[in-house]
Amino acid sequence: MTVDNELSRAEANRRTVLELYRRFDAGDLDGAFALVHEDFVTHNPRVPHDPAASTGKQAFRDFFGTPAGRALAAARQEVMRVVADDDLVAVHIRLTVGEAVNAVVDLLRLRDGVIVEHWDVVQPVPDRLPHPHGML
Repeated sequence: MTVDNELSRAEANRRTVLELYRRFDAGDLDGAFALVHEDFVTHNPRVPHDPAASTGKQAFRDFFGTPAGRALAAARQEVMRVVADDDLVAVHIRLTVGEAVNAVVDLLRLRDGVIVEHWDVVQPVPDRLPHPHGML
């Protein structure tokens, strides 16, 4: 693979992930799930999945029918930074759920132009910080 192909694939994956966030933020869950592979795996412990009972994509979709999932679907997401490297895209976002603000880093792996795997780290942003650096 040439450097140009690697850059174009990373850029294509970056754009796909940004489109995923745009669709989620617009409330277009069906559109967002169109960018998720059937064999999707999330490592988020709040999203139950029994591979014998459903696909990873269906388990993720089902999560959005739970109270936590509905709150997430209604949340405001603001993308702060994006880093793309081949099939991995890291996104640093400000996630506002009601009055709560969180700093979130999502790491997404793509295959054939769709999202196949997800890891995340979520950290509440306190009202007061002991330094002037911020979190977002």
